[in-house]
Amino acid sequence: MQLMAYTADHRAKLDVTESIPDGCTLTWIETPEHLNANLAWQQTRILILVASGWPMPDIDSLMDNFAPRHIILVDLTPEAHWHGIQQSQTVRQHLHWCELEGLANAITSLTRMESADAQSRLALLSPRNDCDGALLSIAAAWQLQHRHKQDVLLLDLGRPYSDVPDYLGSSSQLDFMALLEKKDYLNPDWLNEQALDMIPGIHVIGMPASDHYGAVTMEALVEVMDMLEERYSNIVMNLTGMPPSPLLFFMLSRCDQHWLLADQKNVSLKSSCELAEALYQQGIRPGSVNLVLSPFSTEVMPDRDMIEKQLPFQVRGELPYTHPVITDINANTLLPPSGDFKLYVKAVEKLLWLSNEKPRWQFSLGW
Repeated sequence: MQLMAYTADHRAKLDVTESIPDGCTLTWIETPEHLNANLAWQQTRILILVASGWPMPDIDSLMDNFAPRHIILVDLTPEAHWHGIQQSQTVRQHLHWCELEGLANAITSLTRMESADAQSRLALLSPRNDCDGALLSIAAAWQLQHRHKQDVLLLDLGRPYSDVPDYLGSSSQLDFMALLEKKDYLNPDWLNEQALDMIPGIHVIGMPASDHYGAVTMEALVEVMDMLEERYSNIVMNLTGMPPSPLLFFMLSRCDQHWLLADQKNVSLKSSCELAEALYQQGIRPGSVNLVLSPFSTEVMPDRDMIEKQLPFQVRGELPYTHPVITDINANTLLPPSGDFKLYVKAVEKLLWLSNEKPRWQFSLGW
């Protein structure tokens, strides 16, 4: 992962360099002008600024030009002059202060891949729809509900279709666009009366077949998502097939896990890289952007090692081919998991909690 750093105090360079964790590459900025045309600047995920004095116009300029990507500001001034300095909202939302001794931890907190927890909001993304996002979102919601024993909301906003209700042999009682239109009448009690649970503990809100995003306002999005997040601690968003747009980036800003789904085709991997770059430019935490290889086969090239070496972001894991699960989908017997889908759900468990156990589906296929 590419990092850049700037300081006018050359004595601090060694300490900064020694704080860089494995897997990250550091480039020093010697001259803070004309960086927007610099490819390394464009591909940088985190900017480290070491301030030895105040004011420092170079540091102010670098912050303004790098935002909304993440910035770590190391304040070496005796009176901590930089703390509390008024910055623009774009800079402030992803600005992290630390002392030099805490720099390594600050970098790690932004770059590490994290397990899901009882408060996780998970986004599943695939611009090419090479992965079955509906199936993965069902498996993830099932695992979260059974681990944390609380209702899980599955926002099935995938394009061109919201398939989750059909996979579960049901129909969506409420769609997301209707929620936005009814925002003035929404309250938690009304939401609880809508019978959203397609199976106990998993509540589903879909998307209508026709897109009319033009009627969506930021005010409505904020109000509706605030209410949903107050009601549900765990939310799984199936956003597969949604192209980059203000709506997509807003939904992603409400999540702390961002899984990019791709198979082993070069065109699929390239598409995921382009989407990952768009997420970084929006200020998404770099460590939350992970690739899930789905479907994945050890008999196909490139293999996982080759993919990990070539891609500029982390591979979270892989999932098996799901052809045998089609029978369960057609029979509306996906849940509770059994047979091949149970093996798939176990593989999803590994992705959620980063287990080192080898997925059983690999054993079952003789790998």
